Amino acid sequence: MKQPHDNWGTYYDFVYKKTFGNSYNNLTTENLNVINQILPTGTILDFGAGTGRLSFPLTKQGYKVIGVEKSIGMFNEFKRKVECQNSEIEVYNCSISEYKNGKADLAIALFTVLSYSITEDELSKNIENICKHINPNGYFFFDLPNTVFFNAGRLTNIDTTTFKRLVELTGNNENDIYTYREQCSGIFEGKEFSYEDEFKIRYWKISTLDELLSKNGFKDTLKSFPQFNSTGSTYKLYKRQ
Repeated sequence: MKQPHDNWGTYYDFVYKKTFGNSYNNLTTENLNVINQILPTGTILDFGAGTGRLSFPLTKQGYKVIGVEKSIGMFNEFKRKVECQNSEIEVYNCSISEYKNGKADLAIALFTVLSYSITEDELSKNIENICKHINPNGYFFFDLPNTVFFNAGRLTNIDTTTFKRLVELTGNNENDIYTYREQCSGIFEGKEFSYEDEFKIRYWKISTLDELLSKNGFKDTLKSFPQFNSTGSTYKLYKRQ
């Protein structure tokens, strides 16, 4: 079954850097700073790892990193970069609920990863499996897009001679499920490219995640992350009891 981002994993890093510029790099830096504070050393499970935005710098900082990515397009680009950089990152092409390998001291699901869980059953299975793979006294750090993000309608509209990107969210009033539509074209490494993508994402309340995590033995640390207030997402940190 086709997954979000399958047909543009090769361009993903380029597209986001063109779209957000220094803000994209700053977000990565802030993510890393918080992770460093949560876990100075140890093993990290990067769920929804994409093309390795966080996995690669974390590995360079000395962490053992395991990346999990469902999209074959994103996974292939991640794997290509692992091989090119001779990296020790373990990377698996599977859904969050299908992952069955090593455990970690910290699991992360950042950059709207959990919103790709559409049904309550899917979210429940994903959270249960994440929790199973976190060591005693370990942590789960994640973000959830808030209503401002979902109600924005048009998320991106760039139209230049060398790069065009239109991203829109449309609500269908069905259990907080939205349709994400994207059109993009430009020049990448001297060659023209274009793609279209469409998939569903869902708005989840923090209370829903809190209930699921509590059932799996995790407790909210109540730590706030004001440095991410402008991202359109709420960041949360839970600890295994």
